[in-house]
Amino acid sequence: MVAEYRPQLDGDGDKNGALLRGLLSGSEPGRLVLPAGSYPITGGLILTDRWSLSGSGTTLWRAEAEVSPLIHVLGSGVSVADLTLELPDASPGPHDGADWTAVTVGRYFYTEKPEWIERITVERVVVRRTGRCAANNITLIGAVRDARFADLEVRGGGTAFIAHWGAVGAGVSDITGHSLHPHHFQVVGLRVYDAFEAFCLSSVHDVEVRDVQGERVEIGFRLLPGDNTDRYHERGADSGINQRLLIQHCDIGWCGDLYAIRVAGWGRSEVDAAVTTRAYVDLRVRDVTIRPLPVVVGGRPPRQGRRPIVVEDAGLVDLDEVHVLP
Repeated sequence: MVAEYRPQLDGDGDKNGALLRGLLSGSEPGRLVLPAGSYPITGGLILTDRWSLSGSGTTLWRAEAEVSPLIHVLGSGVSVADLTLELPDASPGPHDGADWTAVTVGRYFYTEKPEWIERITVERVVVRRTGRCAANNITLIGAVRDARFADLEVRGGGTAFIAHWGAVGAGVSDITGHSLHPHHFQVVGLRVYDAFEAFCLSSVHDVEVRDVQGERVEIGFRLLPGDNTDRYHERGADSGINQRLLIQHCDIGWCGDLYAIRVAGWGRSEVDAAVTTRAYVDLRVRDVTIRPLPVVVGGRPPRQGRRPIVVEDAGLVDLDEVHVLP
């Protein structure tokens, strides 16, 4: 019998945060079902093994930006569903993509080789961010596999959904152990409005992303090998990075001044500035429409040389039914 918790929330964000963290830190995992309504919350909620967090017409909102993810998944067998999360503008640093988010699954850096997080579902989640800003909204990072993200809506912010490598070490220039790359995950049904970017996949493998709608996004999506490619992977060239990626059924209303789609097979390490490449194997980009819109950029004049699609040192890329409208 799975334990079920139905807490009562009110208009006190400190109290709400403390109450939910107290339940989640209990010894017996279970289903945490939040009441209908809109509630402030301060601090972040950490979900460990076998927790389920869901709403019933529930909105959680932050009055002020915070470093910690609003929801941070750090265990296996976890589900998050049926929630609206509202966050203010935030200005993280260039390597803070796992923080300041609505939802983060995994970690960027680890003190030692971690256990893999797996069997994760995030479904029917709406994220609303005040304006375009550098903060990501949903981040999948590090030692995570076997995950499904479905029926997501994101408004505002930086990248709506990003999947990114992690590693054992203290930072991007201080990697002491193996790198860790999310794999075997799906993103199905992603609607993005007025954000900087719809999605980004960096140094991953065995991934399907489909049914994406981006409206007034400066970038539709990027496919990257990470800045270190496979240099720190424990299997080296047999890592699987950049293999078996399927991107299909995407409609992109593009308002940026660089590119709507970028596929790059090279990265420049922040450890020693070495440039390495990792070609794609079985990369399919299918049924994608790019609709150029009037250029909108955040607080700077538009650049010259707008190009809808950029492919750089990527190897064989299967582009099928990819259209750029007039």
